[in-house]
Amino acid sequence: EPPAVFFNPHEINVSVGDIFAVNLYVLQVDNVAGVHLRVQYAREKLQFLDMELGELFIDAYDTLFFWDSTTAAYLDVYSLYLATDEYTYSSGTASIATAYFKARDLGDSDLIYLRPQTRMVTPDNEPITIKSYGKATINVD
Repeated sequence: EPPAVFFNPHEINVSVGDIFAVNLYVLQVDNVAGVHLRVQYAREKLQFLDMELGELFIDAYDTLFFWDSTTAAYLDVYSLYLATDEYTYSSGTASIATAYFKARDLGDSDLIYLRPQTRMVTPDNEPITIKSYGKATINVD
């Protein structure tokens, strides 16, 4: 149920040593100017490698985008809309970022958005209620 956050694809099948990408998406958001996504993952099974900016804030003058993977088992992604005279926010369904991982060990694990750390705000820094949180399952054989 929107507004929501989800992963695409939501199921990934890989072998040990494979590198794969997963997109971090928002679904049917209105008037969003900032996003913080906290993703939990199993570090013993997955190694975080890199992150690329997504397309949600494509109309922004410049997008402030950064991430932190230093906290054990968490990946924090921040994206903020830097306004122009014409545009001050974004709406719709789009990716925030693409995350790259390497499969370290056999078995299944999940990527999960944590609450309440995962959040979105309007240009006035008002919270946007996220109604649904998706997850991605990584199957490593």
